[in-house]
Formats: sequence, C-alpha cells, structure tokens
Amino acid sequence: MLFLIWELLLLLNSAAIGFAERVELFWDIGRLNISRDGYNTWDSICVNNAVPIPPVHVTQGDVLVLNVRNSLDVPTAVHAHGIYHNYTDYYDGAEMVTECGIPPGENFTYVIDTTTQAGDLWIHGHVHSQLTDGFRTPFIIHEKVKPTTYDKDEVLYFEDWNERTFEDMVAIDAKLKLADIPPLYRTMLINGVNANTSKSLHFEPRKR
Repeated sequence: MLFLIWELLLLLNSAAIGFAERVELFWDIGRLNISRDGYNTWDSICVNNAVPIPPVHVTQGDVLVLNVRNSLDVPTAVHAHGIYHNYTDYYDGAEMVTECGIPPGENFTYVIDTTTQAGDLWIHGHVHSQLTDGFRTPFIIHEKVKPTTYDKDEVLYFEDWNERTFEDMVAIDAKLKLADIPPLYRTMLINGVNANTSKSLHFEPRKR
C-alpha cells in the first residue's frame, strides 16, 4: 500500500510542475550480429533489434516510463546513471543490489522521475559486462529554461569497442596470465558507430 501511495505522489508531483509529460518507451533487449566498428562482426547487445541504441531525451520534470522485455538468455537490468532515485531505489537497476535483475523472457517497468535533475547522463545495462557489449546510450534531461542561448545542440558521445565480447577478452587475458591487466579496447566509436561512417558535424560562422 505504501508503495502505491508513493508512486501516486511521484506522478502527481511531476504533473504539478506544469507541462510535464509521461515519456513512455518500450525496449526489447536482445543481441544482434553486426559490425559496429566497420571491421569485426559479433553479437552486440541491441534494443528492438537495432544498434546503436537511440539516445533518450526528456525535459526536466517529465516521468520516463521504460518498459523492458528481456530477450537475452541471461538476466539483465537497466540503470539510469546519475539519477538519485530518492525513495525509488527499486528502480535503480543495479542487479543484486537494488533488484534481482529481469529473468530471460520476463518484463519489468522502470519509472524515472526527473523533477529535480537536468543534464547529460546515460542509461546502461547493469549485469556483469553487458554495458561493454553495447548496452548503453546517452540520457539527456533538457532544462526547461536554457541557462544560455545557442543555435543548435548536438549530442556527441564516445565508446570503447573491441572485436569480441568482454567475457571473451577476459578469457584470453586469463590464458595469457594477464588477469591483473584490464582488457584493452582497440577501437573508439563516435555516436555508436565507426568514425568513418558517423554523421558529419557542420559548423557555421557566428553560430553557437
């Protein structure tokens, strides 16, 4: 009962600040055999059978409702990195810390309130090495009032990438007796893809 009362207060509070929206997304977490670096192909973690995972954009005060379906063959969990989760730590998505994880073939809905926060965060998998296998994307909470004036806003994010899964790299390091040395990443992705295939940025004089 207390849980339901708190959820109701959370939604009412977000609606009361004016023009707040309920931003609802449906994520089916699986794997997709694809080349993200332009050279090597393997099963990257994907959302809705697509990679890279599209960035999530909301406006401060919105409530993000993230409906997750786990189509992996192992548990998964979704963590909004940087969100405080005051009194809602059951939505924090840290497996075996605040939740048991979403079993294969099961669903879970995360409710994330953004009333008190704004800025550039990220959302990622929080089970073992899933985030290094592609389960990550920017989470942008736009301020209702811009702190400064500018003409255009671009999201530019960088990712380490390798030609094999994190678990495979750890196994190789173990055979080479390099257990104390973290696996090395050979490639950097820009906005989720090889820099040679990422969208070009165009700059204009006197534009901010």
